[in-house]
Amino acid sequence: MRIGTLGFCALGFALGSGSLPAAANVMWSSDATLSKVTLSVPYLLVSKTNATLPVESATIVTSDASTTPLTIDLRFASASLSTGDAKRDAELRSDRFFDTAQYPTIEFASEQIVETNAGTFSVKGTLAMHGTARPLLLEGRSFAERRDDDGRRRIRYEATGSFRRSDFGISYARGILGDDVSLVIVIEAVN
Repeated sequence: MRIGTLGFCALGFALGSGSLPAAANVMWSSDATLSKVTLSVPYLLVSKTNATLPVESATIVTSDASTTPLTIDLRFASASLSTGDAKRDAELRSDRFFDTAQYPTIEFASEQIVETNAGTFSVKGTLAMHGTARPLLLEGRSFAERRDDDGRRRIRYEATGSFRRSDFGISYARGILGDDVSLVIVIEAVN
């Protein structure tokens, strides 16, 4: 009888406290086959040069009840960048630009994420590239969660931002290539 009374009191305390258990955090990883980063820079003021970098790894943490990220950590493989032109790719990988022999990856880590609307958010974070780390602001959006054929949960994220390449010590070919670089990040996240 005493055990039953204690159990009943504990149940009454739990129900009467008014607090619900916190939603669990969910960790998402990138699907490398569907995730990429595209960098665009003005070329001779009339066109743009685009380079695609594979996403080496991405970790996105959300609450179970939301697709808006709580944290984002990304790593891009700059040594594998591609413009579709082997000669230009070799030039961009050289020490005149990305110096991928010394700096084979580019990293981004979020510091603050603010939901701006349903499915959209702003991300303040740090971009580390070419031996230098600088603040970067991204505007992102998430798409509805879905299940793939294997039953795994998936969310697609897209984010855009821009930076000056000279801020990272990459200033070769001024006058031919612009200083402002736009980036588009696409992450297919899998739980």
